[in-house]
Amino acid sequence: MILLFVVAVFLVTVFMGVPLVWAILLTAVLPILVFDLGYPLQALYLNFIGGVEPNHFLAIPLFIVAGELMSRGGVGLRIIGFARAAFGFMPGGLGMVVVGASMIFGGISGSAIADSAAIGSVMIKNMAKEGYDKAFAAGLVAAAGTIGIIIPPSIPMLIYGFVGNVSVADLFLAGMVPGLIFGLAFMGVCFYVGKSTGCDPGGRKTSRKELWSSFVGTAPALFLPVLILGGIFTGWVTPTEAAALAVVYGLIVTIFVYRDFHIRDLPSLMIDAFVTSAVVMVVIGATTVLGWLITLEQMPQILVAFVQEVSTGPWMFLLMVNIVLLILGLVLDPVPAILLTAPLFLPTAQAFGVDPVHLGVIMTCNVAVGLFTPPVGATLYVASRISGVGVLSIARKMAPIYLAAITALMIVTYFPAVSMTAVHLFR
Repeated sequence: MILLFVVAVFLVTVFMGVPLVWAILLTAVLPILVFDLGYPLQALYLNFIGGVEPNHFLAIPLFIVAGELMSRGGVGLRIIGFARAAFGFMPGGLGMVVVGASMIFGGISGSAIADSAAIGSVMIKNMAKEGYDKAFAAGLVAAAGTIGIIIPPSIPMLIYGFVGNVSVADLFLAGMVPGLIFGLAFMGVCFYVGKSTGCDPGGRKTSRKELWSSFVGTAPALFLPVLILGGIFTGWVTPTEAAALAVVYGLIVTIFVYRDFHIRDLPSLMIDAFVTSAVVMVVIGATTVLGWLITLEQMPQILVAFVQEVSTGPWMFLLMVNIVLLILGLVLDPVPAILLTAPLFLPTAQAFGVDPVHLGVIMTCNVAVGLFTPPVGATLYVASRISGVGVLSIARKMAPIYLAAITALMIVTYFPAVSMTAVHLFR
């Protein structure tokens, strides 16, 4: 009964337009008052503070700063140039450039919004000039940008790892191939659109010399994910130390190598990064409060028992996970969606023998799809603002992109080897 009440209160407050943090806190407070549970309200404050105190959460603002550094400099333009040299000659090549550049940039910034903004500001206009429908171009930028939270480093994966006590290194390893699958699926859509409409039939193949020259110019930026992931996988640094290393390396590359970022720009960058980090941390504190209530009332155990009754096996449980998260993705950003659902799904997954790392990748892929799905999709609004095309007009042109994304999601969900093979090889 309490579980249903909690779900109902949360959904009603969110759809009423109550700010997310207040919606979460109301969802925690009202059951205590309505059902007279007897918990002291002071405990809410203590859990809120305790939720943001762990030192490992320092990785989040540090990765945000590193992402801001790389997105503000000329890194985005260099990555686009390299992707154009690698993919631009194929049918639908300009669209493939968007996807390829987003995959590379995602491995550097870890932010879907920064990815969409950096790539979209250049490529939407160029795609429209080539003959692409502007709404489709904007939709492709919105969808491709979300690969940035699947390919490591990924802030949602960090959150899931910290909340579920799951190895962040394993999650990062497991996210690489699924990110490539989503990228290939979107490239397939670009190939079909470019060839079938005739707007982008392909052009001259890049020479090896041109490709190498482009790669060399982008190499300092491309080394960042190698540094981060290599350090984590080898045990040389923790995820938090890797985030700090990313900030230092980002400063060196943008200020001294590329020379397109200046020390005088640092205060404004830090303010923007602080605001973004503060929003994330406040949401983490609020969801910690709700998680405390959920745990005390044994809601995970209730959910496990219910799912075991209605599910015929792990495949049905995973289908339910996808459905719930795709619906939540309509109204929630990735971080709160994972914070709210991970404590509920993890015990159930363990009861069905689903690896927690595999579950984390599935959850991350789901919330990535939510980022380019209306009405709340963040990258969709970024692409809309850049292109000047309305969100609904963009969404109507995205049917093949949504189909490709759901197909990739099903592959990742029901073929665990896609994400787990790399983990087993390097464990």
